[in-house]
Amino acid sequence: MKRCLRILINMAVICCLMFSMTLIASAAGMRVSEKDVNFRSGASLDSQVIRTLGLGTAVSVLEHDPAGWSKVSIDGTVGYIRSDFLTIPSGADSVTFRTTDGVNFRTGPSLDAGVIGTIVLGTAVSVLEHDPAGWSKVSSDGTVGYIRSDFLSITGVAAAASEVLKTTDGVNFRAGPSTDSNVITTLNVNTEVEVIGSEGNDWSKVSVDGTVGYIRSDFLSATGRNVELLDWSYVRTILKNGVTIPVIDVRTGITYNIKSFSIGDHADVEPITKADTDTMFNIRGGVWSWAARPVWVTIDNRLIAASLHGMPHAGSTIPDNGMNGHLCLHFLGSTTSSTSASYKADLQNAVQEAWNAR
Repeated sequence: MKRCLRILINMAVICCLMFSMTLIASAAGMRVSEKDVNFRSGASLDSQVIRTLGLGTAVSVLEHDPAGWSKVSIDGTVGYIRSDFLTIPSGADSVTFRTTDGVNFRTGPSLDAGVIGTIVLGTAVSVLEHDPAGWSKVSSDGTVGYIRSDFLSITGVAAAASEVLKTTDGVNFRAGPSTDSNVITTLNVNTEVEVIGSEGNDWSKVSVDGTVGYIRSDFLSATGRNVELLDWSYVRTILKNGVTIPVIDVRTGITYNIKSFSIGDHADVEPITKADTDTMFNIRGGVWSWAARPVWVTIDNRLIAASLHGMPHAGSTIPDNGMNGHLCLHFLGSTTSSTSASYKADLQNAVQEAWNAR
């Protein structure tokens, strides 16, 4: 158990480097993992020693840098401890972690398992079982399922320090994290804001031209586009055959159009014109393949994260588009008749990449 907890600390180090920030902790029940650990007045070996702590001393973590020092409170006194001398109690029934990104919450420890829902960045979950190199069994709002362990951190990760995002629509910039708070001003779509923190899952603390306030987190994205991650069970109710579907290739930003002609486990689609076919072919470096690409598609005036492979196959309905066959358009939770687990994972991973790139 202690070895696993050591690995957890190492995982947190990786998360810290990824986000280039000191993580803000919500772990109140950590304990000292060694004998005679110095509790210091500052985050340095040169800082004064307040007292020496014994093995198992409980501390409340206020700030946590897994690669360095943790700011902690002990009996009302605030000071610093080397982070590698802190651990989670081995007798705990569960430990609270937070998600380090938007992540799929699944029915089993596999990319092939059904998606219960999508858990947003910074959500607290109770970890019941943890395999640092694989999957964690967690409880979220009373529902038990699985999350990839590399999307979990001991401490709460809200948003990268000084991360610049854009508004996806006109949105109120408020004095507090509530719709009851005073409106400082209304920001236009594509306004750049500097994210400096968060309040729960719903609000981001941001700076706009030197003024600090709050914006609903679902009105912020890296691109200013309001991209949605929608399950296939819902998308298939708004997707219509024969209707033009504008596509944005996420990796290049290049656009083209397709149409759907069959809706089943996924959508069977075709480029509309030869120019659309040529565009798709050129994006793929002049080679058709089964490799999935992340795309954003517009359906019913909604921009949705999806993936599209690039191997024309089977039947088609448009005779003069320069393609003999059709392609498969996938969304969150869509399936395929292929028995290849890696192919299925590639399709869903590309959907996730499209969502992450918003």
